Formats: sequence, C-alpha cells, structure tokens
Amino acid sequence: MTLFAQIVLGSCLLTACALGHVFMVVGSLPYLGRLGKVLKPRRVVVRDVVLLSFGVVVVVVAHTVQIWAWAFVLLAVGAFTDFPESFYFAIATYTTLGYGDLILGPGLRVFASFASITGLLTFGISTGLLIALITRLMPKDDI
Repeated sequence: MTLFAQIVLGSCLLTACALGHVFMVVGSLPYLGRLGKVLKPRRVVVRDVVLLSFGVVVVVVAHTVQIWAWAFVLLAVGAFTDFPESFYFAIATYTTLGYGDLILGPGLRVFASFASITGLLTFGISTGLLIALITRLMPKDDI
C-alpha cells in the first residue's frame, strides 16, 4: 500500500472509530441519567457502584468495538493471514503496548500507527467520562 493510501485509510478508520466512540459515550448519557433516577432511593454506595460500573461497561464496549474494527481491517488489507494474529496485533497496537513480536512490512506500518493514535485519543475521552462521573458521584463534603 502506498504511503498516501496508508494515510488516507488510517485517517478514515481513525475518524470512524473516534466518532463511534463519541456516539457510544454520548449515547449512554441519557441511560446513565435514567439509571441514576431509578437508583436515587437506593443506598448511596449501591447507586454509585452501579452507575460507575455502567460507565465502565460503556467504555469497555466502545474500545472493544474499535479493536475488532482494526483487527478486521488489518485482516482485509492483508496484514495477517488469520484473525487471531490480526486481533492480537490490533490490541497490542491500539493500547500502544506494541510488543514487537508481530511487525508489519513497510507497506502497512504507517497505517497501523493510526491504531495507536485511535487508542490514545479514545482512552482520553473514556478517562474524561469516568472522571466526570466520579466527580459527580462524590459527596460535596468530600471535596
């Protein structure tokens, strides 16, 4: 794949993943609000655990969807011949661990680096969501 094609395809997948992540996070907010209202009469600890757990599940699902997307695209462009290798590489790259036991040829290295950028960006969004949720759940007296 040419450098230009890697940049275009990587940018497109990065954009799609980031927007998908934002839609999943923002789409969960009304449900989080409704869940909070339903749990209002419950003990504070139970309510807070359920609400924070809901936020964590949303974040985990959003990241998992993106990792699967990267794995399928890496397989489709011929980076790997089987899905387990593609999935493993997608996880290692998306989380920026990059073990180095699987490497790509020069025709896909730039493209795969966009998976790392995707992970960095969306982990930041996820962190923001969870911090905002924790801040909202903290009693005002504890600040």
